[in-house]
Amino acid sequence: MNIAVITSGGDSSGMNPCLAQIVKYATQQGHVIYGYKRGFLGIRDNDYTVLRPCDVQDWHKKGGTELRTGRFPELKEQENQELLISQLTKNNIDALIVLGGDGSFKGARALSSLNPKMNIVGVPCTIDNNIYGSEYTLGYDTALNKQVDYLDGISDTGMALPGRVFFVETLGAWDGYLTHSSVLMGMADFSVLVEKPMTNEEIAREIVKIRESGDKDYVVVMFAEGDSQNTITRMVDAANYVKNTLGLNVKCNLVGFQQRGGVPTATDRLRAAGFAKYAVDAVVKGIQNVYVVYADGKYQYMDVEQAFQRKVFDEFEIK
Repeated sequence: MNIAVITSGGDSSGMNPCLAQIVKYATQQGHVIYGYKRGFLGIRDNDYTVLRPCDVQDWHKKGGTELRTGRFPELKEQENQELLISQLTKNNIDALIVLGGDGSFKGARALSSLNPKMNIVGVPCTIDNNIYGSEYTLGYDTALNKQVDYLDGISDTGMALPGRVFFVETLGAWDGYLTHSSVLMGMADFSVLVEKPMTNEEIAREIVKIRESGDKDYVVVMFAEGDSQNTITRMVDAANYVKNTLGLNVKCNLVGFQQRGGVPTATDRLRAAGFAKYAVDAVVKGIQNVYVVYADGKYQYMDVEQAFQRKVFDEFEIK
């Protein structure tokens, strides 16, 4: 079989290990992997390379994506969908494996609806860990470990100079799982999320409660990147309110886009191997239009239509 593979949307540090395992596993079975560059844009431009195991032998240790990625919002237009189907047909592509998030899966589903013979399989790759039905998405652990390192450094200063309040913005788009994970681990005190917004008054009251408990020498408040307005503006506004009303020393911090890249952790590499195997198996066995999830300690398939449901905040609890 000729199997196309793309990395689409935002990059995550699990993409390269997954690509490498897809190539190795599929090639062992006699299949050919066409790696299209820059996501759906590469299919549009017929920009691909045939990937062999020797081409991907050290990809397991690389962040980002060697195939590069891209966003193609115009894919919602049928003429562009037809163009991509035409390009894949020219190369006798039998199936398309998409490494990305729910937006990327939507694009793949559109192609499959135009050509039912074109099987698509999704692999959840996003640091946001927000794909419905999957407890884990590739890149989350690497991004979380960067968040942990960042907060460990802040805590040193918090202990050395007690009394400070630290506001920390992390990546995570419109979903708060990555941000709130630091609260679940006990490294931060509370978080301001799209799912659970807070007014400046509520933030100030929560800080007062924590300080009055006497259990902490400093306070850490997490802000999710996808707040209802520009997060930096939102964070600074809240900081100024706390400074003016409580007279506290508030420090604003941005983890920034370095959180998305970097050397994949062992956990991301291990999960990448499992996702890769199940993605290739789905293609080979003719399991149509699914995405791979990791839930209840095992890899499973879900219909791609389910990927567009929102992963709710209640799923953030520690199991």
